[in-house]
Amino acid sequence: AGMERRRAPAANPRYGRRRFWDALYRREGAETREWLGGLSRFLPQLEPELRPGDRILVLGCGNSALSHDLHELGYTDVTSIDFSPACIAAMRARCAHCCPGLRWAVMDIRALAFPDASFDVVLEKGTLDVLMVEETDPWDVSPQAAASMRRVLAEV
Repeated sequence: AGMERRRAPAANPRYGRRRFWDALYRREGAETREWLGGLSRFLPQLEPELRPGDRILVLGCGNSALSHDLHELGYTDVTSIDFSPACIAAMRARCAHCCPGLRWAVMDIRALAFPDASFDVVLEKGTLDVLMVEETDPWDVSPQAAASMRRVLAEV
């Protein structure tokens, strides 16, 4: 069983740095962590929107069990990305035997390398927060953070 955080993490500029995440995932290894809750918490909202055969992209998958749990529910076309190579290596190894069809890729959400219309569903549960780590007021976002958010949303 993985760890589940009960509340969102405090603002922290380290969250925008790859070395922070690589160190975290090397420490935690293949143990899962649900930052904002596991699939069961969101399933009532997700299930009406998902269809068998949907091509699902999970942005900033981290070491969440979300991709695995979707696969176990029959959503087998799942691609998970994270910008931490340590994370992707750990998750690929963790799921290799139980869910060999899951796809994992090291990728930055600000520069997705997929052709247009590659996915039917895009999921994220906290990754967009990394675009805001330097902000002093989340209700008064800088032009730079707003531009980053627009670029990411345009990608998906």
